[in-house]
Amino acid sequence: MQISPYLAPKVLNTRYIQLFLLTFLLCIPALFAGYMGDDYIHHALLSANIPIDKPNDYSLFGLFSFIDGNPERNRLLMDYSLIPWWTYSELKYAFWRPISEISHWIDHQLWPNQAWLMHLHNLVWYLLIILLLSRLYKKTLSSGAALVALAIYALDSSHGFTLSWIANRNALISVTFGLITLTFYMRWRNEGNIIDALVSMLSLGLGLLSAEMGISIFGYLGAYALFMDKRGVAKGIVATLPYFVIIVAWWLFYKSSGFGAAHADSYYIDPAEHPIAFLMKLAERFPVLLASQWGIIPAELYGFSGTTSWLYVAVCISFLLVCLVPVLISGWKEKSIRFWLSGMVFSILPALTALPHDRLLLFTGVGAAAILGHFLHKLFVIKERTYKWFISGVGYMLLFIHLILSPILLPFMAYSTKVWAGMIPDSPSYFDGIENITDKQLVLFSPPIASALAIGPLRFYRNEAMPERMWTITSQSDELELKKLDGHSISIHNPEGFMRVQTERAFRNLEKYPFTEGEETKLSGLTISIHNLNDDGLPTQLKLVFEKALSDDRLLFLLWDSDTQQYLDIKV
Repeated sequence: MQISPYLAPKVLNTRYIQLFLLTFLLCIPALFAGYMGDDYIHHALLSANIPIDKPNDYSLFGLFSFIDGNPERNRLLMDYSLIPWWTYSELKYAFWRPISEISHWIDHQLWPNQAWLMHLHNLVWYLLIILLLSRLYKKTLSSGAALVALAIYALDSSHGFTLSWIANRNALISVTFGLITLTFYMRWRNEGNIIDALVSMLSLGLGLLSAEMGISIFGYLGAYALFMDKRGVAKGIVATLPYFVIIVAWWLFYKSSGFGAAHADSYYIDPAEHPIAFLMKLAERFPVLLASQWGIIPAELYGFSGTTSWLYVAVCISFLLVCLVPVLISGWKEKSIRFWLSGMVFSILPALTALPHDRLLLFTGVGAAAILGHFLHKLFVIKERTYKWFISGVGYMLLFIHLILSPILLPFMAYSTKVWAGMIPDSPSYFDGIENITDKQLVLFSPPIASALAIGPLRFYRNEAMPERMWTITSQSDELELKKLDGHSISIHNPEGFMRVQTERAFRNLEKYPFTEGEETKLSGLTISIHNLNDDGLPTQLKLVFEKALSDDRLLFLLWDSDTQQYLDIKV
């Protein structure tokens, strides 16, 4: 049926409204996902319900700079099992995100115990992103292609985890300001109104103050200068310089103020401090992340494997070639497609500093959805006859992945944080039967590492008393040989070696910072020393020296029993 040119805009507007409603409905499961991971720490920090002061930095509440690289503070975190005792002493995950901190503070002021409203807050930001994208796509693509592109982005299942994790709202806010930056930048370059330039620069600054990934929007500004600026490439590049200056100024202040990740190579790599290591990881992470964007397999399945598989990388490269070659054949002649493609590639570069994860793809997906929407619209709506069977086959595959399978998976991914949180047993955080726990020093053996790290945050969240000290010595259900050495010290023997599991090594890169014979970690009331390294460089014996006598009733030794899901009291 032919649609009247006068009716078409109304029909399209109806389709956009329907798409917004569908996106909201498919994301509703996120409202019931509850808290996960850092959400508990954020709740405790905003409630002042934690015995650890905010880091001495420019953050408002310390929500994203809790591990600030200060060895003394890190030791205090070890005293409450918030990080394991074998953590490298200067490990740092400290990020400056004041705008995002304010958003969480607002949550805590208005609905501190209503997680579903915090999730709704996230979802509002996501819908705002969809609204901004609808305007950008309309300006750069045909009306039909713009609608297809928006559907691909809005219904992308890889976004489900991001919008369902409250603590990850910083990504949504940063992308929102990034798209505002691009919108007003394009209007400035087309109409010449300096107010638009100032608004876009202000929005860039707000995006950077929301999350580090705000840098990614500069990739689209650069791509616009190369392919879309009506005043030419040279003038277009010059126009981006003020934005580059803002980013450099922000970065200089950021680094000089002590923010960033350090000694955290298992997760983050700072390209300024370790350029060679970053380039090596770039070759590995780039195809993995981009293949996840164009395919359906989550990038974290590779990222959290803990190993480099060049076979997997090669498969990702092959898949990308299969997808992108037909897409580029259909649209390379159009400037807008070259713009969105280049923006996609440029914007993914900052994301490569972190372990591959789908939640890093929000910016990259903007360009990917645009060129894919153009391709699918041209192939199945306009039905151009220049396509060969191979190109059509790829089109059907991408149509199935992004407009059938992905929307089906979106509700499940929007609830996925609940599933992830449920995989971490909370039973190790309960110490039933221990009286006057605030006077006790707990020495824990064998609770799973994820559960051990969650003990403090969960107790903070439940407003339960914390022990004076709580040290998790081991996190594997191994046969341990404990031996009393004297009135204040014991030795622990594990023939298989301690810290041999990848999740235990996330806090210390053993290639850079290997254990050494006799190495000591001095905590508040306990010194742990390492002995008898095996061929893999892992200690098989630990010596624990306590300030309190082993006979002191305030010193409790607890062994986690995974069968009964309870602690067993150990007498030493």
